[in-house]
Amino acid sequence: MESDVSRSSRNTEEVPASVRLRSRRRRAAVILGMAGAINLASAITTPLDRLHVLADLVPLAVPPAATQVVALSGLALLGLSRGIRRGQRRAWLIALGLLVASLVGHVVNGGGLEETMVAAAAVTYLWAHRSSFAAPSDRSSTVFGLGAVAAATLASVAVAVAAVELDTDSPPRPPFGRAVTAVVERLAGNATIPLPGHPYMGHVLLAVGAGLVATTGWVLTRPLLVRSTALADRARARVIVEQHGRGSLDFFALRDDKRHFFHGSSLVAYAVIGRVCLVAPDPIGPDEERTAVWAAFRAFVDQHGWPLAVMGVAEHWLPIYQGSGMRTMYVGDEAIVDCASFRLDGRRFKGLRQAVNRVRRYGYRVEFHDPAALSPELRAQLQAVLDDGRRGACERGFSMTLGRAFDPDDRGLLLAVCRDPDGVPVAFCQYVPAPGLPGWSLDLMRRSRAPGPNGIIDFIVVETIDHLRERGDRGLALNFATLRAVMADEMGGALGTRAEKWLAQRLSKSMQIESLCYFTAKYDPDWQPRYAAYASPEDFAPSALALARAEGLSELPLVGRLLAP
Repeated sequence: MESDVSRSSRNTEEVPASVRLRSRRRRAAVILGMAGAINLASAITTPLDRLHVLADLVPLAVPPAATQVVALSGLALLGLSRGIRRGQRRAWLIALGLLVASLVGHVVNGGGLEETMVAAAAVTYLWAHRSSFAAPSDRSSTVFGLGAVAAATLASVAVAVAAVELDTDSPPRPPFGRAVTAVVERLAGNATIPLPGHPYMGHVLLAVGAGLVATTGWVLTRPLLVRSTALADRARARVIVEQHGRGSLDFFALRDDKRHFFHGSSLVAYAVIGRVCLVAPDPIGPDEERTAVWAAFRAFVDQHGWPLAVMGVAEHWLPIYQGSGMRTMYVGDEAIVDCASFRLDGRRFKGLRQAVNRVRRYGYRVEFHDPAALSPELRAQLQAVLDDGRRGACERGFSMTLGRAFDPDDRGLLLAVCRDPDGVPVAFCQYVPAPGLPGWSLDLMRRSRAPGPNGIIDFIVVETIDHLRERGDRGLALNFATLRAVMADEMGGALGTRAEKWLAQRLSKSMQIESLCYFTAKYDPDWQPRYAAYASPEDFAPSALALARAEGLSELPLVGRLLAP
């Protein structure tokens, strides 16, 4: 009993510590952004020149150069605030150096006391909390990105120098070396060397220079990208899923594109996409380890500086996520059919009953297999159906599909194959185990585009329900219905709810949101709400984009092609 209490006390201490860490990073990012904005404002306004004694101590050219330093450091500080928010050591080092440089620049330029005090306060805060900024950056992508920035810089200088040297309408042209110097200094906002006949080049080059500085800051603060997972981790994850996997989504933790974090007897399945850490499903393991494994994983994520989001959250996990400082939102419902009580009798199932009976009269039949033990001939036939019925080049469903089929390592799955009157496979559904129902969860459903009666997929699902009832299984999890309660007007009439419904209806034209909801509702399922969790408001947009990429939503209007893997 005492060990349980001590373990609980340790867990409650870990969560506030991680929250304090993220708060320090957030405050540092805000302070850094303020310092950057003040630097820019100071550089473009007339200095107060309170320190008149500097006029006798520094050369005449130093204050203008100091102004350029202040301006560029301000722009760079704004860019580095992203890395500071993620706790990156590299961003911390660069920001500290720039703040010191801007401090000197403010003094030399005769800047105001306010600007100097803000920069000094930022330096003090960063140094006092230096232990909070230890997250690594992605070295390989940094090298590639800096190479691209250097190439862009050289190209910009070459084009500008060529424009100056080849301009025959504005003699005299400056010597080549002087033209290069004039162009380079204009990238930093300086114009001490005149360029007759090119009144707008300084503005253009300043904009290019600002873009190069911002890009450099973006590249330097890219968080570490995880690229591979060990085979030993996959084997260990499979054992934990087999021992502790209870939910209808737990088996999907074994997708090939997911990595695994282990703590005690639990695992967290995640992937880093667009530098955002996406978790799905909820952590898997003993119930008593829930708080501990999530606290450990959040510390792991904070160490790497990743924004964090969780998809397909079950209701009983909401207190854990909210207790760690995350925000949650409703995203839809999962349909669970009770196989023991499901019957096609009655008026409410008339349409479904007619469709199933029609397909059966045509001579179609369903047979069940273990997808890990298919004959080569049947596997080839089903692969043809899979390729013919797939929409797009990749499988959708990062959070609610396995992403592969007929893998010999996926033992214990269920495959329902529909054959036409000639015995040719024309459709199939693959299910993964969900002991918590107890029963199965739909993974894939595919139908070839060969001519056939409507209702073949309905026929397979109904036959599967009958088959599971005979086996003694009770539950069958079907499709996920996005924003189902919103579409059904069960969430009230608030402005935000109406906006969600309007957006879902528009996206239904390309993403089948309404049609999947109607398809699933035919089976009169029990609806289990699912949620999303995200770390902070500023992480919502990047998390949503990363999720769209992970789910393969390449058919979204306008932006879909940008999300394609």
